[in-house]
Amino acid sequence: MNEIRDPYYVDFSVTPYCNLKCSFCSASACGKYSKTYEISFDEVKDIFNQFDENNIMRVSIEGGEPFLRSDILDILELVNNHMFSCYINTNGTLITEEIAKRISTSGVEKICISIDGPEEVHDRSRGIKGTFKKVKEAVGYLQKYDVPIDAIITLTKINAKYMIETFDVIKNMGINNVAIMLLATVGEASKNHVSIDYSEWKEVLINLTDLKKENKLPVNLQIVHTGESQLPWELYLPLMEAGREEDLSMWIPPNITSSLEESDFGCTAGRDNLAIDGFGNVFGCSLMISSMELSAGNVLKDKLSNIWRNSEIFQMMRSSKLDNIEGKCKDCKLLYKCKGGCRACAYAKSLNYKFSDERCPVCRGERIWS
Repeated sequence: MNEIRDPYYVDFSVTPYCNLKCSFCSASACGKYSKTYEISFDEVKDIFNQFDENNIMRVSIEGGEPFLRSDILDILELVNNHMFSCYINTNGTLITEEIAKRISTSGVEKICISIDGPEEVHDRSRGIKGTFKKVKEAVGYLQKYDVPIDAIITLTKINAKYMIETFDVIKNMGINNVAIMLLATVGEASKNHVSIDYSEWKEVLINLTDLKKENKLPVNLQIVHTGESQLPWELYLPLMEAGREEDLSMWIPPNITSSLEESDFGCTAGRDNLAIDGFGNVFGCSLMISSMELSAGNVLKDKLSNIWRNSEIFQMMRSSKLDNIEGKCKDCKLLYKCKGGCRACAYAKSLNYKFSDERCPVCRGERIWS
């Protein structure tokens, strides 16, 4: 069995509630008017202390929408008392000038704001008209107080055709660092048909790769795929079909190191990282939060260190090997390079942690590895 390392980073949902209506929400966030429970401030303080006790290096504060909490600024100011670095993931709609000013004196290193397209596209993506204007105002407030900002684009059918326009919009806001998040079919995204087709994604990726190679992108762009292998099918397959495997290095550095063993799934959930939802439930990663069967325990009822080291769920994740994979991936000759795709997506579709990630067109029989 793999050595049990201290977790490196945590995605911490300080609230399950959200003020928007994104059809692709991985966490199946609750509406803001349906509040029945929320982790208390004192419980957050205790959880932060446990992060230090477990030598956690990085924490992402998220939701739901974290700024729905009336005490979120007090929570952020706690960060100064701890060892971990801290980011915030937010939709940006609730950030006022006063909030931006207080963030600037907290221990938060960076704000990651969702910007899915030009105004009309962004509003449609987020489900509420007027969202884009609020985000633009928030960006201005944060920049006034020198708070570093990254932009996050969640790629869906709604915005796939508007990537270049979206980059220009983000650049004009004064933001340079942008990440495209490839959609994980979990939570609401597993119920709604918002994922782009493989052929459309291939066209988008080839176009972005060309622009990146020619230094014509207006922003510093990265693509965040759902698995952690060095050969994720989302990037490799389109480039391979175009005869451009060498261009994978535009998105994944060739000398990148991995903590995973050769026989491991390409998933660091429960190995290097974990996630905590707005009710204290602990999971391997944030994409698993909508699958309660994958909860490893609850940090309000048990110590995080005990959950991390002794949970049967985490032990299962660590002991699962590529030899154990079920479904069509088992016969793929590149399984040990691709490493089986995303475990959260595989589970959401099959209710089997060891099943194939059927988002892959090769797995569905629509493509053949050459």
